[in-house]
Amino acid sequence: ATSENPTPPYVAVTVVIFAAFGANYVTATGVRGRNHQNHQVRELEAEDIMFWTRVMEETGSIPPVTTKPTKRPTVMTFKPTSKPVATSTSNPTVMVTTTSPTAGATSENPTTSRVTANPTAIAITGSPSASITTANPTAITTTESPTVDVSTISPTAGATSSVPSPIPTTTSPTPKPTPVFIAPTTPAPTFPCNLTPEERARNITELAQDVSNPADIATPGSPQQRALDWIINEDAMVACPSDMLIQRYVLAVFYYSTDGDNWKICNAPDDFGSTEAIESANQACNLTTTNATAIFPDDIRGTNAWLSPDSECLWGGVSCYPEDSPSAFNVNVIEFEDNDIGGTLPFEMQELTNLRFFALERGGISGPIPEEFGNFPSLLLMDFDFNNLSGTIPDSIWTLPRIRQLDLNDNALAGTLATAIGNLEQLRFFQIDNNNFEGTIPSEIGNMSNMGLLGFSGNLFTGSVPSEICGLRPSPLRTLVVDCTVECSIPDCCTDCA
Repeated sequence: ATSENPTPPYVAVTVVIFAAFGANYVTATGVRGRNHQNHQVRELEAEDIMFWTRVMEETGSIPPVTTKPTKRPTVMTFKPTSKPVATSTSNPTVMVTTTSPTAGATSENPTTSRVTANPTAIAITGSPSASITTANPTAITTTESPTVDVSTISPTAGATSSVPSPIPTTTSPTPKPTPVFIAPTTPAPTFPCNLTPEERARNITELAQDVSNPADIATPGSPQQRALDWIINEDAMVACPSDMLIQRYVLAVFYYSTDGDNWKICNAPDDFGSTEAIESANQACNLTTTNATAIFPDDIRGTNAWLSPDSECLWGGVSCYPEDSPSAFNVNVIEFEDNDIGGTLPFEMQELTNLRFFALERGGISGPIPEEFGNFPSLLLMDFDFNNLSGTIPDSIWTLPRIRQLDLNDNALAGTLATAIGNLEQLRFFQIDNNNFEGTIPSEIGNMSNMGLLGFSGNLFTGSVPSEICGLRPSPLRTLVVDCTVECSIPDCCTDCA
């Protein structure tokens, strides 16, 4: 590439230079890697908030979700002092109505009237920044008193007899029935969700098996097995089987898959049954959806520890659609940066169909990007930069219908760029610097009429930048950086090489 020592116009893009602060880039040579110990590498990283602020200024708003939302969740009971156990009501009583029979009269079989307490809505506890209330809670413990067969109670009155009665039959009205309280011999147990523990466990397991591979669930110590065990046996919320429980299960799988117990902050409580441990874990979590807060100010969010017995919308780094949204309480944003997230990405995340922002920056996530990550119909931003991801970019990613920003720089990704990338006509920001990609840069990228930034440097690309891409310069394409081994005129086409 030829250069006239230009000063590229980086509008609304923050450029961080590791070696020195200035307007010009530093050319990268030698060994590439995250540590950059033997050479200087400039980092091309856009501030998400500035980028999306510009998007809102240009389009008027963030595009609404068009997919069918999952039904709104119900609020569950929370008693963190101990693990949920089945309890029995003490001394329940049953009201039995009897009649005072007269001699010679045949008695009718009396019936019992059962008394059941009216369930009341339980509010979510914790320290959320937004409150969540709902009607018709499903995880309410109700008591159903047992039915008593009164035919066993002194059935002598009212029986006919051949012995004449010393008391003549009269037409006097029958005395008013007198209520009699009889204690049942065996109190009826009550359980959360109106299910026995076995029924609840079976129903939740069936839901989980629809989401995860049953073999993974059956593997001891797997993220799926640990998440299911937590939901059934340790989650003090005592969630009931429902469609919304899938969201909670998926986030629990994510926690265990990404080594959540070793995150810097927002780890799960040490003791799920201890109020003190839960409060301590919540106090230690101060993570919130920093960038997305300005973009989605009405979202439900909090700074509670993960796997705490509150709505998952209140866990640190998560936000959900507001209560008045058609997608209310569904996860909208997951945002982590520099929180020592490790492990691998679970494919179960595809169940969060209303997810719009998915940012896991500056962690230690390894392994491939799951093919299932192409199944996010509402996703606007995918930002996994500065991790250890390997493999290729799945072909399914090129089918994301609404993606605006795809940020995968500084990983260990490899392979070639498929021509199908041209299908992402809404893409405005594409950055894959400092990976191991090779081959040529597809000309189909020139189809992206809204593209504002392209970062290809620090790879093994060859050939020249297609004229279709150069045709996007200088507007809308403000920034275009490639390998210096790629032929590109500066500043007519590329803004720099590295």
